[in-house]
Amino acid sequence: MPIVKAISGHTNCQKVKTYLEKRNRALARDFFNLSWDERDMEGYDETMKDAVEWADEMDATRARCGNDEPYEGRRARTYKHFIISPDPDDHIDLPALRELAGAWAMKFFGDYQVAIVYHDDNQNRIPHAHLIVNCTNLVTGNRLHTDNPFELNRALQDMARD
Repeated sequence: MPIVKAISGHTNCQKVKTYLEKRNRALARDFFNLSWDERDMEGYDETMKDAVEWADEMDATRARCGNDEPYEGRRARTYKHFIISPDPDDHIDLPALRELAGAWAMKFFGDYQVAIVYHDDNQNRIPHAHLIVNCTNLVTGNRLHTDNPFELNRALQDMARD
């Protein structure tokens, strides 16, 4: 069963984008609620995705809603970086991982901007997904809050089992 690890980001999204996409190591990228949205682009030329500046879009949305400012004396959490790591024994391929990661992202973050970057740069070349979730809700403008972080991992495992 896959596991999910969460990391809070406190900077703009440019640094994480550079890290995830350096040296052309990204196997694929999926986008939701950005200028490209996987749910609306069936039949479009996939090479158009290369022009998506997802970090710029996320940073602009967050700034527009004032969510770059500190909150209650603490640095602003600007994005959440989730890593979905499949179990090597599951023998998951990239298309199956893309389906799982996209479904999981929309279940929990359907009202947020999401960029998913896939790598296989680990020891056994097992594909894994990096999800960057902008911390601004597109409907309310409020900051991201996860009531039960453990539910994220449980739901991922249930979805993978199904």
